[in-house]
Amino acid sequence: MERRRFLGALAVLSLFPSSLALADERRANRYSLSSSGGSATLTIELPEEADYRSFSLDGPPRFVIDLKRIDRVLPTHTVETSGTIVKRVRTGARQDGVRLVVDLARSVPTRVTMQDAGRGLKRLVVQLGEGDPIMALMGEAKAADDGPRPAVIAIDAGHGGRDPGCISASDHYEKFVALGIAAKLCRRLEADARFRPIMTRDDDTFIPLHERVLIARDRQADMFVSLHADSAPRTSASGASVYVLGADDAGSAEARWLAESENSADRYASTRQSRIYSQDPEVQDILLDLSMSSTLASSRDLAKTMLHHLSQTTNLHNDRVNAAGFAVLKSPEIPSILVENGFMSNHQDCQRLLTDGHQQALAEALHQSIGDYFERYPLHA
Repeated sequence: MERRRFLGALAVLSLFPSSLALADERRANRYSLSSSGGSATLTIELPEEADYRSFSLDGPPRFVIDLKRIDRVLPTHTVETSGTIVKRVRTGARQDGVRLVVDLARSVPTRVTMQDAGRGLKRLVVQLGEGDPIMALMGEAKAADDGPRPAVIAIDAGHGGRDPGCISASDHYEKFVALGIAAKLCRRLEADARFRPIMTRDDDTFIPLHERVLIARDRQADMFVSLHADSAPRTSASGASVYVLGADDAGSAEARWLAESENSADRYASTRQSRIYSQDPEVQDILLDLSMSSTLASSRDLAKTMLHHLSQTTNLHNDRVNAAGFAVLKSPEIPSILVENGFMSNHQDCQRLLTDGHQQALAEALHQSIGDYFERYPLHA
């Protein structure tokens, strides 16, 4: 009899949603999507302590938002996407929060703003495509009121520690030249209120290549600049070069040789040493997605500016933006370039690269290039 009563009570309880589940639903953060034709607006209610980062990817086109310090995000209503630029919205848990992905029918411009929603909440608004022009003007006016924020610049001194990089005929190491230029650039940016520099290494330390990308990502960098000094089979090769990410078969044989040489730095690392494998395997998929058209376009724009200023300071190996498959440039959301400041394998280049005066001149050219870029594309809080 007691057993029957117990089973009956369970049957009655099963007709009602779990009170714990209901409480969990109430605690969940909410998002809504309104879409019409070629535009859509995604709105997410967040607690004050939440943080986010966002970026676009192609192949297929999608917009990604990583929401930090929250557990769940649910729609306020059934999301209707038929006949619009939005194909679907999906979410998934991450170690530090939730990832929300908007799959798109095609690549579209995006605008992200954060608003105060009151009651200890804030509202993240993402405009996908060409939206209401009045709202766009309001957003521009708000951004103008807020003013530009300092740009976080990740300065990556190539090689380090047990990885010496290129070694000259006179037994000088690329890792020290790269660190010297990086330190001088960092000091110049620190003295400029427009920037907040960070360094992937500030001493003779070995850091795996993909770990450098994650350092910039973790510090929410707005730009990644990797500094090196070149080497070539021909000792006559000389001058500075600027590289962006590209498929190996899209560049010259020299570019492919150089990328293979720089990427081989990870032969000094075990797989277990890098957080890209041990802590955030999801990033591996992002790093393999080379269809980052918006980021690559920004990187090329920066690279052209840098070539112009470097040409005022030193000889150029060539006057075009080069492309190769450098591992440190595979960040999906920020402009990333690699600067070869000269050739360690060329006697004249090497002698110049070893002097404080030439390193300082190179740092000044890099600083001016970064400044020009953000004059064209200011950041807003």
